[in-house]
Amino acid sequence: MPRITRRDLFRLSAAGVGAASASGWLSVLAGHAAEQAAQGRRHKSCILLYMLGGPSHIDTFDLKHDVETATEFQSIATSVPGIRISEHLPRVARLMQHAAVIRSMNTVEADHDRGRYLMHTGYQRGSGGVPWPSMGSLVASELGQPGFLLPNFVVCNLTDRLDPAFTGYLPPQHRGLILPNLDGGIQDVRPAVAQDDLDDRLDLLSQLDDAFRGRYRAPSTAAHQSNYRRAADLMRAEQLRAFDLSLETAATRSRYSPRPFGANDAGSNGIRDFGRGCLLARRLVEVGVPFVEVVLNGWDTHANNAAGTRRVSEVLDPAWASLIEDLRDRRLLDSTLVIWMGEFGRTPRINPQGGRDHFGRAWSTVLMGGGIRAGQVIGRTDRLGATVEERPVTAPDFMATVCEILGIDSTKTNTGPGGRTVRLVNRDARPIREVLPA
Repeated sequence: MPRITRRDLFRLSAAGVGAASASGWLSVLAGHAAEQAAQGRRHKSCILLYMLGGPSHIDTFDLKHDVETATEFQSIATSVPGIRISEHLPRVARLMQHAAVIRSMNTVEADHDRGRYLMHTGYQRGSGGVPWPSMGSLVASELGQPGFLLPNFVVCNLTDRLDPAFTGYLPPQHRGLILPNLDGGIQDVRPAVAQDDLDDRLDLLSQLDDAFRGRYRAPSTAAHQSNYRRAADLMRAEQLRAFDLSLETAATRSRYSPRPFGANDAGSNGIRDFGRGCLLARRLVEVGVPFVEVVLNGWDTHANNAAGTRRVSEVLDPAWASLIEDLRDRRLLDSTLVIWMGEFGRTPRINPQGGRDHFGRAWSTVLMGGGIRAGQVIGRTDRLGATVEERPVTAPDFMATVCEILGIDSTKTNTGPGGRTVRLVNRDARPIREVLPA
């Protein structure tokens, strides 16, 4: 169960927590979500599998052989004739009928911070002098439920300084809840005093806040009071069980994370929690959270590229495949878009340390579910994997595609800083029509 503190609760409340719960909520909500999905009424959700560091396209979804830039890995057949991917993604290969592989990303940006910002927003940092919202905040603002008890945007397994939960020009309630790791249990959530004592203290606090608010009538006092009330509601609520992975069977947990990790394992930098993050993402989407990002570190392979890529691929494969299988079996795959992406790709040429460096001119992303037209490859790189030869896709194009798949109008405008009119997605963006739901 992820560790959530009282401070996290107040961030939860800022992210849109609200109403009280009902007993038996998990099975009821999950069943209702599946029924809505089956009848086409459910809003779509999105799970972003973010490959921190930039995965090598040549060693994952666009393998090159018999050239000087060749991968050490073999390619394997998939469930779609003609599409071949890395031998270290065998379970994902069996689900390729649900995927659209985009082999022609051309974003140019090859700096971690700037590339991450670009792929999370569809805009270059500082573009137009506007602080742009991240993909999760944007989806939360467009598809989130204002009265939903849980946050509308959650980030799992973030272990570095870069923040993917920023709201940009959007209000702070659309900020994501960041769970740095998924170890331990929920801490400091249940009241430290008896319920009657807690109620008395909250009543006293409400009286003091009412008096202060009556005197000063500042909007911030109303927001402060609302946050405390919502956090108190959440402390009492059964909805927190959505974060409790111990409620899943041992067999299910082992499907997502079959490899045992010790306390001193090198995977403890965030790699070992990826499977649990995917399982948590599935649970959160089941109960109505519209956007969950799960981070997998370890792709920044400037040295020993083959060994590093093999290691993270072997963590990625069971988690990703189990996520897709579970969404499919729960009739939620058509209403849940699953994105696989990093901030860029890696150089075709191997450097003297046996690694691949940053590369934004040609690389790959993958879309699954969400009702897309799947079982296809979009675009093509040259024989070295160094340039895009067919159907280049930019970061704005990619963001527009994600919006359109989720039922968000990519041409919509919002009110930005100073009352400026700003577009959700860059006006030059062109969605990838070939993958959009028919």
